[in-house]
Amino acid sequence: MKKPRKWLDRPSFWKWAIPLVLGLVALAILNVSGAVRSVRLVGGVNALVILVSAMALVRLVLIVLLAIVLARRFRDVGWAAWIGPTILLVTMVGLPFLVVGYTTATATYDSDILRWTPVVNWISDSVSLVLVIVAGSMPGKAARAQNIEVAHVFE
Repeated sequence: MKKPRKWLDRPSFWKWAIPLVLGLVALAILNVSGAVRSVRLVGGVNALVILVSAMALVRLVLIVLLAIVLARRFRDVGWAAWIGPTILLVTMVGLPFLVVGYTTATATYDSDILRWTPVVNWISDSVSLVLVIVAGSMPGKAARAQNIEVAHVFE
């Protein structure tokens, strides 16, 4: 049975999801390690702004690609295709905007942003990881149609 183009089976999902998640992890490590802050000493403020903007753009592209992969996988599983990408985009993009909006509105930007950013990042990363694992572990429609059994490891 030929699968539609907008479906993504399990092996193909993992071929896309693992590099995208590793790219997001690499960007997070660059942010935490201080590699971005060392540019200020070498190139000045303009280089720092360009680098941070480029990293934000790359992160956004990776998140959108992961949302597309999740939509195709959810469609293959038989769930509504909008659920996965919506949860991913709300947690990975919406929550940080909410924190920035709150800290800007309360005019306590420095103290609140430093307090809330790790919590928001932890929540969004955890939800996204669970979403990717659940989407990758469910058998698709084609696998169920062929009566392919999921391996029972603990039996």
